Amino acid sequence: MFFIDKNVVISYNGNNMKLEQTLQQLGLEKKEAKVYLAALELGPTNIQNLTEKSEIKRSTVYEMIKNLKNNGLLAETTKGKRKLIIAVDPEKLKQSIKEKEKKLEQILPELKSIQNTSGSAKPRITFYEGKNGLREIYMIALKAKDKKADWISPMRTAIEMVGKDFMNEYIEIKRKKNFWVRSIHVTGQQDPDYKYADPRTYEETLRKVRFTPQELDIPNVIGIWEDNVTIMSSRKEGMGFIIESKEYARSMKTLYNILWDTSKTYGDMDFQGLWQNNKT
Repeated sequence: MFFIDKNVVISYNGNNMKLEQTLQQLGLEKKEAKVYLAALELGPTNIQNLTEKSEIKRSTVYEMIKNLKNNGLLAETTKGKRKLIIAVDPEKLKQSIKEKEKKLEQILPELKSIQNTSGSAKPRITFYEGKNGLREIYMIALKAKDKKADWISPMRTAIEMVGKDFMNEYIEIKRKKNFWVRSIHVTGQQDPDYKYADPRTYEETLRKVRFTPQELDIPNVIGIWEDNVTIMSSRKEGMGFIIESKEYARSMKTLYNILWDTSKTYGDMDFQGLWQNNKT
């Protein structure tokens, strides 16, 4: 279909490239624009002349003519026994566009009805792959309008997935955005060498941190913000996804709150003993 934006003005300045680009903005394909402009310049003409003028191979020109005729931009005329191609007067484009706008106005209520009854309630799932994809998920979460998120963080796995440098950068960006998180760290996945593992950094980096019961093993990073839930796998699998669903997010927030209430603060943990046991 051929639509026009009333803010776009076609002006001829001797440079067909600009005209081609404008016609593409209005809905034509690049080769369709070339053939249409060639037909305008040539007047009633044949396939051979259109092919030479547009610099497009003959078989493609046939296809473009068919498309342009269907869109009402080209027509056929005859001169004796010869069939010629002629471009529609550009002034007639306005009328064609008005007719299409009128048709759109007629079906717009029905389109909105379909959108309201079936489109808005469906959850949306978006997949991300590789280290950069997983990093993108963290940055998307920072766009939450209420500037808060809940995370379940097996820290060794998280750092392996996105890299320690990125995790440090993410923490600093989050702080500059005045973005608060609750983070439940998986106790068996602590990294004592990670600088933000120091509890003295929690408050200054806008984090409330608790730790799972020691026997609880959660291998995936899980995040919840607004109506979104993300689950990220290990570095080996290298994938994650975001589910946008109001009901699913509400259920996950309920489960998160239960886990938060059963988890412990840093002061209630014996990490020194835990790390010594892990070494032995």
